[in-house]
Formats: sequence, C-alpha cells, structure tokens
Amino acid sequence: MEELIRKENTPLKQIKKEKNMNIKAIALASVIGLSTPAVADITLNSHSASAMPTDFVRPTGAFMDNSENWVVWLKLDEFGNYTYEAQSRKTGASLTLKNASITGNNQRYTYTFRNGSHKYIIAHRPKDPSIIRLTVVNPQGYVILNRLMEKVGNDWDV
Repeated sequence: MEELIRKENTPLKQIKKEKNMNIKAIALASVIGLSTPAVADITLNSHSASAMPTDFVRPTGAFMDNSENWVVWLKLDEFGNYTYEAQSRKTGASLTLKNASITGNNQRYTYTFRNGSHKYIIAHRPKDPSIIRLTVVNPQGYVILNRLMEKVGNDWDV
C-alpha cells in the first residue's frame, strides 16, 4: 500500500525515469538469458557438473578436411561455453555458432549447433582427439555436408 501511495505522490518525471530503468533492466536480463548455454538431451550444462561424465572431453582447436577449403575452430571458454567457428579459406566467409546440445556416451559424443533450421553436428570419439566428423543437415533433413576433419593446430594461426 505504501508503494502505491508513494507512486501517487511521485512527480511524473521520476515515474518515467523509473519505467525506463525497469525497461533497461528487463532488456539486460533478456540478453543475459539468451547468452547462457542451453544444453539438451543428456542434460549436460554448466549448472549440473555432477552429471558430466568423468571422461568427457570436448574437442578443441583448429580442424581441416583434405580439401583445406574450410577451417573449423572449436573453442571452450573459462565459463564452459562451447563455440563453433568456421571460415572459408577461399572467400573469407565465416560462421560462428554457440550453445551446442550434447549427446552420446563415453565412446562417442555429438555436439549439435544450430543456425536457423540448419544443424551443424560435430561427432567426436574421446580416444581419438585429433579427428572430428562435421555433418551439416538442411531444414528438410538431408545431409548436405559430411566431412572427416583432422586437427591442425590449437590456435587461430591456421
């Protein structure tokens, strides 16, 4: 009740300022909420570290196929965010994706990144950390790319 009385006696200018501050707070909360990783399937996320298999190792570094047309970088930051970045060595075109869903077991994990309705799937066997398979699936469910890629470095100098 005191809140309502205070609002009634508050100058209009201050009420508008408070509304702007509330809108900014909501916008900030929305951006922060969208940037947190959303992980599905076997529910591996940064809040359930106890669910993380002990042998769980995400592939990181730079990977390239035999054609050497595309470089794929897989990065894991200090907050547990996993990022897929790819760049065409011919045109310089690039793509960055985050928030992979993770499925699999201790023999093979898959990380599915989404770009609209396209899926970029990284398959990885922990016992062979230098090899990944990149599969791209279009919105109709057809595989449009299926490449075996080998690790060529740990940094961006590829």
